[in-house]
Amino acid sequence: MRTRTAAVGAALLITALTSCGTGNDAEVQKSTTDIRTSVQHLRDAITDENTAVKAKSDDARTQVENVRLVAQVEATNLGKFANRAPAETQDFADAAETWANSIATARTAILDEADTSTSAAAIAVSYTAERQMDQEAAALHVTPWTPRPAVDDE
Repeated sequence: MRTRTAAVGAALLITALTSCGTGNDAEVQKSTTDIRTSVQHLRDAITDENTAVKAKSDDARTQVENVRLVAQVEATNLGKFANRAPAETQDFADAAETWANSIATARTAILDEADTSTSAAAIAVSYTAERQMDQEAAALHVTPWTPRPAVDDE
């Protein structure tokens, strides 16, 4: 009797594990979409900022402030997404949250007119965080996903 009960229990466990996997495909898709949307909001703000800075526009400081605010909001959103992310997207969610936080920190250093080495270090950290996020997206085969091009030194 014990052997039969153990066999039935093992069969049920194996069935449950193989049918459910580590997460639901719909949950993975929603998580990935939420993360991509937040990342795109921040990337759009960065694009506007780059345009203003390259044009040496009077609006440049406002755009830097905007990027900081968008980064703070999206970091909060990404933190929520990371907390509820299925196992398959956890690293991607964490990397995106880290990237958004690093962007907020870098823009704060710029706006607070921190010394050049502090600002440069904060920006370097944000580039490293973005590369990590891009690698996590590639590992998940997130589509559409376009890694942001390197910033020109013009």
